[in-house]
Amino acid sequence: MNRFFAPRRQAGRLALTIGLGALLASSATGWATPPADETFGVQGPASKVQKTARPTPSEELGVNLGTVPEVRLQAVDKDAILKEDALSQRQGLVKALRFGVGRGVQISAGDGNWYDVANGRRLWVADIASTDALGLRLHFKNVKLPAGARLAVYAPAGAAPGVAKSGYARFDPERNVEFHSASEATPSEFWTGSFFGERARIEYLAPAGAGAVLPFAVDSLQHYYLDPVDKVARSLVGKLVGKDSAGSCENDVTCYPEWADVSHAVAGIDFVEGGGSFFCSGQLLADNAQDFTPYFLTANHCINSQGGASSAEFFWFYQTSACNGNPPSAASVPRSDGAALLSTSPVSDYSLLMVLGALPDGVFWAGWTGKAVPDGTDAVAIHHPAGDFKRISFGFKDDKSACYDFQGTNGLQLVRTTWTDGVTEGGSSGSGIFRADTQQLYGQLFFGPSSCSAAPEDLFDCYGSFFSTYTKIKKFLVAGSDDSSEQNDSCAKARLVRAGKLNNRVVKLNDSDWYRLLVPAHKTATVTVSFSNGNGDIDLAGFVNCAGGDPITSSTSTDDSETITLQNDGTKPGFVYWQVYLAASTRNTYNMSVSVH
Repeated sequence: MNRFFAPRRQAGRLALTIGLGALLASSATGWATPPADETFGVQGPASKVQKTARPTPSEELGVNLGTVPEVRLQAVDKDAILKEDALSQRQGLVKALRFGVGRGVQISAGDGNWYDVANGRRLWVADIASTDALGLRLHFKNVKLPAGARLAVYAPAGAAPGVAKSGYARFDPERNVEFHSASEATPSEFWTGSFFGERARIEYLAPAGAGAVLPFAVDSLQHYYLDPVDKVARSLVGKLVGKDSAGSCENDVTCYPEWADVSHAVAGIDFVEGGGSFFCSGQLLADNAQDFTPYFLTANHCINSQGGASSAEFFWFYQTSACNGNPPSAASVPRSDGAALLSTSPVSDYSLLMVLGALPDGVFWAGWTGKAVPDGTDAVAIHHPAGDFKRISFGFKDDKSACYDFQGTNGLQLVRTTWTDGVTEGGSSGSGIFRADTQQLYGQLFFGPSSCSAAPEDLFDCYGSFFSTYTKIKKFLVAGSDDSSEQNDSCAKARLVRAGKLNNRVVKLNDSDWYRLLVPAHKTATVTVSFSNGNGDIDLAGFVNCAGGDPITSSTSTDDSETITLQNDGTKPGFVYWQVYLAASTRNTYNMSVSVH
């Protein structure tokens, strides 16, 4: 096998560093309306409101936890793991870097402390630690939280410096706390996001009468052993494989302000596959309607199953704030959890995801073209070489025949980029290649021999062709998905409903949902929407007519459900109205129940 080509499951497995997260996007304001087979970039909207941080159960209830019991795993043999990684790279996996390993763990109700709290409830708290881990992710299964239960997972104070400041969603703006509740949106199995340091804490608030049984299990964790940004780890890998972190020929993307928008479309992706943690890159893609549906393009050799997509964690804005300045830590950049796999194929090595977790303000949606791009077109890539902070490389679209000289490439749809300034490295897979003139994406990185020390004839890389990919995903790119209640985006177009349930509704930041109900005289309507707040903060507002003005009632918590009541105090049946809207992020789904009593 050619040393620069790896098998499909391994080849572009990206380098991770505990802190990789960046964004790619395509640019553009002021363009004429493009044809259906292309679009230009679009700047995302800002969230409507920032809310107070959501407290953990112990904080809310004023519980002094004292010394918390822990389940501790012994240190891994890091040198042996690094030697395994070095051997893999020597055998041809030059665009791959594993950064975490899976470890089995068991925790039971007896491993934590129980605290009696108000109204007959009980709070259970325990820590899980993996000695010397740079970070952790926990795997929960058999999750069946009873009504009124709450689950919070976080790194205790002092576990790691600097944490995400997203301002909403699962992640507390100061402490990186992940919340789950007894909502229909809570899955029975999930990976948490990353917690930096060797320890994670679990708080479970049990409702009265629930008993001393945990309604979940934790069966494994991911132990992060490598951060390419960390100089010690980087030195170890360099000694083993003859390669340091991002090469000296790489360019800081922040030094090129004309590509600032596009850089904010790309994110690094941490995902779990085959018992380990891996990193890839990708970018948000605009649809023709430019309605901010969070479509995300990456490589098939990175994520090609729903399991991998579900475990995906997106790291945004991992880049310097000033040209050649100091990069942020991974713990300080916003993150989004989870994705749905919409379409994938090894032929042009693509996977199209929909990001489920809430997006931070400031991200960008990349433009793209489904047309063939002629050879000689100037090209730009924005990526994470060697799992380092975001860089930019310049080149041109070249004759693709050299890509087909590699073994195993028969039948693939590829485009080639020859580099003139900068290259790609392990950690860049899945990142897009863009036309320099229109800033439109036309492929994503698959494999290639380029490096800062490569011979001149090897200064190129091979990308999956978006010309081929577009034929398979164009049904998604026409417009973002919505539900069958549309167009109910104003009070005047409110959907008439009856008492009962309405599931799988979609609400968007710039497209709220309106409903109306005929309520008998002297009766009260109760409306409840349930959702995952970590995927976008949904609120409710109630009205007695469509004359405008402030709502007569509202529900604006940071929980996983909102409820309002609307009374008809008149002597005749009358309509009531309510609005379901997003206070943060750009899209979320919800279930709605309506009752009259």
